[in-house]
Amino acid sequence: MSPLTPVVGRVLKLANEVHGLARSAERADVADALAEQAARWTDSAATVVVAGAQKRGKSRLVNALVGRPGLMPVDADLATHTQVCLRHGDGLRVVVHRTTEAPDGTRRSVETEIGLEQLPAFASGAGDPRILREVTGVEVTLDDSLLEGLRLVDTPGIDGLTLGHRHATTAALRRADALLFTVSAQDQPILRHELEFLADAAARLPTVAFVLTKVEDSISADALLDENRARLAHFVGPRGADLDPAVGRRLLDAPWLPVSATLGEASAALAAAGHSERARARAERSGLPALRAHLRGVADRRELVRATGVLAVTAAGLRALAAVEEDRIAGGADSDGLRARRDVVESQLAALAALRRDRRRHALDHQLLGRGIAGRVRARSERYRRTYEREIAELTTPAAVARYADELPGSLDRTLGAAWEETAADIDQTVRSALGRYLSGMGADPAALGAPVAVAPVRSPSDLRATSPSAAFDVIGEGLPAAMMAGGAGFMAYNALGLAALGIPLIAPLALGGLLAGTLVAHRRRVAAAARNRTALTKALGDAFAVATTEMCLAAEQAVAAWRADAEDAVDLAFGVRQKELDTRRKALETATAREAAERRRSAAAATERLQTLTACAERARALDVELAAAVRATSTGEDVVPM
Repeated sequence: MSPLTPVVGRVLKLANEVHGLARSAERADVADALAEQAARWTDSAATVVVAGAQKRGKSRLVNALVGRPGLMPVDADLATHTQVCLRHGDGLRVVVHRTTEAPDGTRRSVETEIGLEQLPAFASGAGDPRILREVTGVEVTLDDSLLEGLRLVDTPGIDGLTLGHRHATTAALRRADALLFTVSAQDQPILRHELEFLADAAARLPTVAFVLTKVEDSISADALLDENRARLAHFVGPRGADLDPAVGRRLLDAPWLPVSATLGEASAALAAAGHSERARARAERSGLPALRAHLRGVADRRELVRATGVLAVTAAGLRALAAVEEDRIAGGADSDGLRARRDVVESQLAALAALRRDRRRHALDHQLLGRGIAGRVRARSERYRRTYEREIAELTTPAAVARYADELPGSLDRTLGAAWEETAADIDQTVRSALGRYLSGMGADPAALGAPVAVAPVRSPSDLRATSPSAAFDVIGEGLPAAMMAGGAGFMAYNALGLAALGIPLIAPLALGGLLAGTLVAHRRRVAAAARNRTALTKALGDAFAVATTEMCLAAEQAVAAWRADAEDAVDLAFGVRQKELDTRRKALETATAREAAERRRSAAAATERLQTLTACAERARALDVELAAAVRATSTGEDVVPM
């Protein structure tokens, strides 16, 4: 286990102390809230997407980062075909996630554990297309310190394979915390489509870093780096893509990290052979330590954010515990002090009753959340569909249409999966924002809102019709013009060339004219067949999108409805906890009023000592809050990385 950031360790230590104080005070509500927040600690990890064009060394880079050269397939002809997520676990385990079709036509999610040697068959182009079409992702569990609090997601190249792969990689960014974008030092400079992908990524993510791979053999790495930066600056500038200034600044400020996976592998081999000094030198030259430090910073930032949540619950618990001790101290003074404290409690009970009435007016607004998300689902689906229609419109022959149709089901499956990922992220963002404000206003913890309960809808059909019935030969529309063309061409050739004087019979030029006319008719029929097939394929595509869009809209509205119910349960729970807390305080004040003065004074003296402890803890919490905020700012500005 990697050591915690010092400030995070101090936050957890304080939370443990307050948990003990709550148990001593028999305040199970405070202790349970702290325990629940601590349980969430192990559930989260920062997600880093590794993306780039094909053959930029993404998979080999991931292998080098975790010290497993043979983990991901890296052969030249084994391009990554699906997303592969690496996360921390007790040992090596590979799980394939698939959607399969049941006998009744429905599709269901299936998880299958496989051996590492089988990974290329499910994650690369070496696999059976029929199987690859069903794969939605692969998860690899490793016991590696880098992955503690971190997930690495290796993605297909953004420039190759199908539209579905590009859509899926873009959708993955919605769930990510950071992006590593690979550019090879042995290849051409960064291209326009890569810059467009980066602009989209920087608009979605707070952290972007460039990794210049394969620097071990490149004598022009520095020149290529300068060229890449110049292209990026032009793209971001006023004569480029006219990006949002914040997005442009994020790209221009992103660090460039030169890395050689080959040198990293050599370092590991030297270390295994006992050559520690040479291994360390080779490791430094590889650039991998600096990249690992960057990733550690991403994980630490997520750790700091989680620590902020723990500290907030701790501070709230301290306030609740202190309120009871202040009541006891007030009871040791005089009856007027007790009455004043009771009046405060009664006013807080009245405010709670007002909140219970106020929650009803939010119901209508929340009902509209699902409709708004469904509208965005339709717009997103329409945008994706048009990208396919533009590609189909460029197909000019029946053979080209047939080849495209063969690839379309798998590509469309990934696109619809990407559309669902974006929809799920939209649900998450919308609901957390709207219902988060609602929960805060109702005195509930927005963190109580769990992940959306939404089942991914059906994906694309297994087959899409790419052909239409052949048109019958039209005697008048095709035969008659062909005959006239053959006759006209023959007579023109017969007279213009003086073939009669040479004794050549008329049948020869007529046969040549017929051949030309037949060739033209055949060409026209192929063009017409391609047009018919494009129309058939476009219609099949539209039908598939229509079904999928309806399914996604329904799933989105169901997810929002379920989350609304969860939010109402969270509010009910918060109201119950607050009601119990105030009832406890009112009862304690009533009990104090009935006590003798001497007994109240003894209780107040003990409460004073406990309040001093709580006050000291509260002061530590305030200091930690400032320190945490500074640490988050430091990691957000990339102070953990020295740009090249």
